[in-house]
Amino acid sequence: MKARGIPEGLLRWIDAFCSERTATIVVNGQSSKSQPLPQAGLSQGSPLSPILFLFFNADLVQTQIDSNGGAIALVDDYTAWMSGPTAQSNRRGIQAIIDKALDWERRSDATFEAEKTAIIHFTRYTGRIDLKPFTIKGEKVVPTDQVKILGVVMDSRLHYKQHIARAATKGLEAAMELRRLKGMAPSTTRQLFTAMVAPVVDYASNVWMHACKTASAYRYAVHRVQRVGAQAIIGSFTTVATAVAEAEAHIATIYDRFWRRASKLWVDIHTLPRTNPVRNLLRGIKAFRRFISPLRRIADVCRELPRATMEIIQPFALAPWEGRMQATLGIQEGEEDDKIKELAKAGWAVRIATSSSARNDLVGMGGTARIPISLARAGKIIETFSVTLGTTEEHNPYTAELAAIARGLKYLPEMKCRVVVILTSNRSAAQAIGNPRQQSGQGHNREIYDAIEKLKGDMNRVRLIWLSSDSELKIQRIAKMSARHATEPYVTPRIGTSKAKTTILSRMRADLRRDRKLPDGVGRHSRKVDSALPGKHTRLLYDQLPWKEASVLAQLRTGMARLNGYLYQIGAAVTDECPCRRAKETVEHFLFRCVKWMAQRKEMMLQCVEEKHGNLSFHLGGKAASDGQKWTPNMEAVQATIRFAIATGRLDRDDNSITTNLSTIKLYLPTTTTLDNQK
Repeated sequence: MKARGIPEGLLRWIDAFCSERTATIVVNGQSSKSQPLPQAGLSQGSPLSPILFLFFNADLVQTQIDSNGGAIALVDDYTAWMSGPTAQSNRRGIQAIIDKALDWERRSDATFEAEKTAIIHFTRYTGRIDLKPFTIKGEKVVPTDQVKILGVVMDSRLHYKQHIARAATKGLEAAMELRRLKGMAPSTTRQLFTAMVAPVVDYASNVWMHACKTASAYRYAVHRVQRVGAQAIIGSFTTVATAVAEAEAHIATIYDRFWRRASKLWVDIHTLPRTNPVRNLLRGIKAFRRFISPLRRIADVCRELPRATMEIIQPFALAPWEGRMQATLGIQEGEEDDKIKELAKAGWAVRIATSSSARNDLVGMGGTARIPISLARAGKIIETFSVTLGTTEEHNPYTAELAAIARGLKYLPEMKCRVVVILTSNRSAAQAIGNPRQQSGQGHNREIYDAIEKLKGDMNRVRLIWLSSDSELKIQRIAKMSARHATEPYVTPRIGTSKAKTTILSRMRADLRRDRKLPDGVGRHSRKVDSALPGKHTRLLYDQLPWKEASVLAQLRTGMARLNGYLYQIGAAVTDECPCRRAKETVEHFLFRCVKWMAQRKEMMLQCVEEKHGNLSFHLGGKAASDGQKWTPNMEAVQATIRFAIATGRLDRDDNSITTNLSTIKLYLPTTTTLDNQK
């Protein structure tokens, strides 16, 4: 670290951090004596340790990454690569990497473990693989056909079958654990699925998601995770089609999740600074007919994005030692609120009011600066501006507000020892200025802080005040009128403005949701019940219900219920006839026509619901073909239907069904585990 210019004082602090460390063991609240650790190394869990590791192995990892090779490292995991026409031609380069690593080992007192070292040749043709071993510290290391790099199992032909099987196995284990937590509300279970199950499957999906399309057996295993997760959320059967289960449970499909991550990767790359080497990798993407790289596939899907005009996001907005300006919220009580309003109205202060507007498919900004007469330029005490940034597909009111504040500060004249008050009605923008991060609008935030630093250098004081949009201040009304003028239908947007990253991502995700629909030939009963599937209304339906009622509703809406009509199809009943012996026991017959449940039907359904008797969609919260665009589920009818089904006891779980379901799960797990053990 000293050789790389780290100050002497900081070096002493780091030396004290790493030296004379002690350890204590705590068991059942009882602590042992503190013992010194002679070779403790870096403390695990400390945010400083990864940074120190970067300095520790910098001499080993610092290699130019190009088409011929490169190197990366994560803490103590070091990976290097070479590229060439054949495996034999790469041997000299691989041996040079090994020699360099061993030389660094001697200089740094580190230790490489030969048994943990792996070498692999990536090639499309198995005949080009060279199995001749390499010698590392007296031990022979033979090239393998698969290796784990940063948590991704990569095979020599980059088919990722082992990794997909491993991801499906881990995801299924997490989903099964979630399913054991019965009785939780569907909303809580859905949050747990999103936070604990989906990330296990989706890890590094940008790399292997395209291979999942060609491996049908592994795709089925991943879809099983979705079905088990849906069963945990709403209590549906695992035999429900994956698309229907996802729509009912209101969880994102595998396709949606994969492409959400892929689109974010693509946008993140294009918002990197021009000097970042990762951004330069995009120039080397080549198009081949037969062998298409994952990044090339993502580029083809995201080709309509405005790459050249997207905003640039720096690694950090402000250095850690730079001061932050906290916004004052105009929602205080008592004397503090009066002081804020008095300062906002003060005629002796330099006041800037800004506003943003989004309407008519346009986003604009406006503002006004109220300057005391003693500072006014040519006698002008009010400066007003109005700018149309672009369409709502590329900009948003949040970034427009930041741009308005940055522009308003540019209108101020040279002055000293003054008070500058910035008034904004956008709370998100005020909070972003108080806590600037690696986020959209960062460039405008940097402009704001540069202007503030210049003002403070001339002994001026700057205050940022947030006031609600319904404030009666005249200066805020003028700013709002200016912003609305920028979004009139006849105005023309500015050319060359940077597009907001968050808006571009939101547009891409909205396109994914809009294209989502049930596959052809899937969910015939579900389509009959609810023509609006998939939709947000399913979340409204289930989140208001306890788990037991949600399970009953899921059975009725999917048609896969504990009724003889379905049980006979799967061989769990000897006949599909209803106990009333008048017809096949379907959901519609059970709810409206079975004479065995006339008393319960009259008490719980007919008396509570006075319209649309016998309408299956209406009673199950679905949209019928005759319903208009403003349709919403009738929760009173849905709850009455659920109460009726529970009162009959017809859909209750019996012991035989529990045993059957558990046996199916036990038979499935060893098959998946075998795929994992073969790695």
